[in-house]
Amino acid sequence: MKRSLQITLLVLVTIGINGTFAQNKKPSRTKAEKPYVNPVKLTKEERTKPYMGEVLKSHDPLTPEEAERRRKNIEAGNPFKKYGYYPKVATLSKGKYLEFHDMDSIVSIGSIRYNKKTKDIVEFREIDLSDPDAQPYLDTAGRWFSPDPLSEEFSNWSPYNFVFNNPISNVDPDGRAPLTDFKLLRDGTVTRVDPNDGSEKRSDDRLFTTDNKGNVNNNNPLVLNKTNPTDNTIISDLSKDRGTTTDIYGPKKLNFATSGNLQNIFSVFEFAAQNSFVEWGVSIGYDGNNAIGTYHDPLLTPNLSDKIGGDSNLFVDIHSHRNTRGPSDFTVAGQKLGDKNSPDSSRIPRFIYYLGSPSENEGTLYKYGVGTMTPRKIDNYGDYKKKGSLYQYFRRYEKR
Repeated sequence: MKRSLQITLLVLVTIGINGTFAQNKKPSRTKAEKPYVNPVKLTKEERTKPYMGEVLKSHDPLTPEEAERRRKNIEAGNPFKKYGYYPKVATLSKGKYLEFHDMDSIVSIGSIRYNKKTKDIVEFREIDLSDPDAQPYLDTAGRWFSPDPLSEEFSNWSPYNFVFNNPISNVDPDGRAPLTDFKLLRDGTVTRVDPNDGSEKRSDDRLFTTDNKGNVNNNNPLVLNKTNPTDNTIISDLSKDRGTTTDIYGPKKLNFATSGNLQNIFSVFEFAAQNSFVEWGVSIGYDGNNAIGTYHDPLLTPNLSDKIGGDSNLFVDIHSHRNTRGPSDFTVAGQKLGDKNSPDSSRIPRFIYYLGSPSENEGTLYKYGVGTMTPRKIDNYGDYKKKGSLYQYFRRYEKR
């Protein structure tokens, strides 16, 4: 009996001790985070910028120098500052590295900067389209500033054609179409700069001068516009191989072109006469048809009247002299030929466009014919130079 009481007492004491320990055991607690530290007093301006106070807080103490560095980095790196918008900012390494968020809040639409959150236009960007070296930036780089003016001209290639898929042979400096380039050699030959450049699809033709070796001079070409890219111009017609023609002078290579546009005829005539060493001729017809051509000879000019309907349609005749100031006079096969022996000028006005040596290019106009063996300047007709060009003088003969 006594032993049973001892065992019972031992059990009760053990339970009591365990209960006491259970009551005295403290509950576990989550470790409290360090409070944010703001060692820098915000300025009045910074207090109006919510992000500034947040960024300058840190779980770890910052020295005043570190806080100041963080402040300056934020101000310097904030791309939204000038728009009056302050996005959330994340920092690394105590403010040494910054990352701005919500950058899509402000988007670029053409030349406008737009804030999607506030629905405000925050900037109008100035793009100087007159500057040939201007470079569009951001999303404007791939935009057209206007519809392609030639978008319908090259449908067989694409609506937005570029150099006919051949950037090696073709050039496109103005974004419109490849250049149709011809060159004028010193012997009067007109030929393509590159026959395989596909530039016949361009809406104008350009004629460049060359040096004695045939090298192209890219300055100041003669340009003739076309209504359609497939149209010919006087320049392209002069480049066609016409073979040879035989007359009293023997076989000669003849290149010519005809056109009802007298202004273009004289533009090509002046350009070719001034930039080659051979004679060029122009025949003006009563019916408004005109011709220009060359024998590629420094002393001879072809008779072009047959290209405009014959002598009966010949209204005015002009040809260039490079070195001979007066009318030519020579004999071939017993026949007196040259300007001095031309038909009476009472019916057909005839003129010499005298250029002198290649270094002179003085471009003096003379009238000549039977009875006026010594050519005289056309002072009594008015100096064509005062009118600006040969065309301005000869337009009186143009069919109205």
